[in-house]
Amino acid sequence: MLSIGDLARRARVSVRMLRHYDALGLITPQRVDEATGYRWYAPSQVGRVHSLVALKELGFTLAQCRQLLEEQVTVEQLHAMLQLRAAELQQRIDTDARRLQDVRRRLGSIERGLEMSEHALEIGPLPALRLAQVRVQVNDTTEISTVLPDVVRDLTVGLAGAGLTAIGPRVTTYHGRPDGSVIDVAAGVQVGPEPAAAARGAGLEVVEVPAEPLGATFGWSGPAADLPDVWTVLDAALDARGLQAHGLYRQLDLSTGDDSSVRVVELQCAVRDVADCD
Repeated sequence: MLSIGDLARRARVSVRMLRHYDALGLITPQRVDEATGYRWYAPSQVGRVHSLVALKELGFTLAQCRQLLEEQVTVEQLHAMLQLRAAELQQRIDTDARRLQDVRRRLGSIERGLEMSEHALEIGPLPALRLAQVRVQVNDTTEISTVLPDVVRDLTVGLAGAGLTAIGPRVTTYHGRPDGSVIDVAAGVQVGPEPAAAARGAGLEVVEVPAEPLGATFGWSGPAADLPDVWTVLDAALDARGLQAHGLYRQLDLSTGDDSSVRVVELQCAVRDVADCD
């Protein structure tokens, strides 16, 4: 008979794990000393432990391991279980491969953006804007890309209803509430005092975006999929200059042509010295 320590050494598992297997009824000792409580195992149980460990390494659950070890599963059943497990693993590999590709793409976009920020970032005043816009609220930045197409569509419909033609680039604005509850996301176009009344009649919101005495302007062009990372790049570039963005974020879409996969934008935000925030 083997003590639990002997079995652990031969099977190359921990004593703690053997106790866990015993509690689950997977590897039960041949005899337990009533006086001392010591567990004693048969030498043949080394193979059972090896089989259990091998099945776990293949990714089978403990319930599946029990079925394979105790219910005399046929070759056909084992073959089907292994096929299912192979499909699960392949799906996981494919998912992880897509995630890895996305991580590498985002790393590349951030690195390219940081290089661009050396010559594409300008510090100076930002102009006031009068915008006819459509606005929604989201809970966090991950929801922006989901709602923005509908917001832009509603803006287009509203402009047509008001008989207005967009002048200049579309302006998308983002503003996080001070209490962190929601983020305001809006898409709009610049309008004058008279068209503003028509815009209101078509259900559009007309807002005055105030001028900012000190702001950052960052021009960027690249794949549309990289656009969410550009704001991260801007924050990093400002931080390197001892500045911090605050208030309303503006994004001017300067893209031309029909290729929606490539974007040309200008990011704008009010800035202040980090030292003034302490």
